[in-house]
Amino acid sequence: MKTLRIFSFLVLSIGLFTACSESSQSLDQQVDTLIAEQSFDEALALLEDQEASEEVTSLKENVHLQHGIYLIYNADPASMRENANNALREFISVLEINPDNEKARAEIQQILNIYRTFPDRQPAQDVLDELEEFGFQI
Repeated sequence: MKTLRIFSFLVLSIGLFTACSESSQSLDQQVDTLIAEQSFDEALALLEDQEASEEVTSLKENVHLQHGIYLIYNADPASMRENANNALREFISVLEINPDNEKARAEIQQILNIYRTFPDRQPAQDVLDELEEFGFQI
């Protein structure tokens, strides 16, 4: 009986500790954890539930940037075109938040340079239209 009480107390304590430690994580720590787990949609959903602030906007910019980088550098060769288009869309989302983001611009330029090496290949038309709005030469 005493062993059961001790066990119950331990389980309850561990559960309470875990719950408290998760809620004590700062927003940027929570987002960083989700990015590390490649849970980009969850990270964005978490940020959508937050009150608008400079921090939240900056975190959204980072989530989109990291998602784009993940898509382009971890692409299965069989789905490279689809991943390149989706990566470009993520980088466009970064530029919509911060048009001066140099990393997003450099990644876009690198992808466009790769496309230029293939005749008759280019990003999807919706992506091209948005890139032109940001001043990219296709």
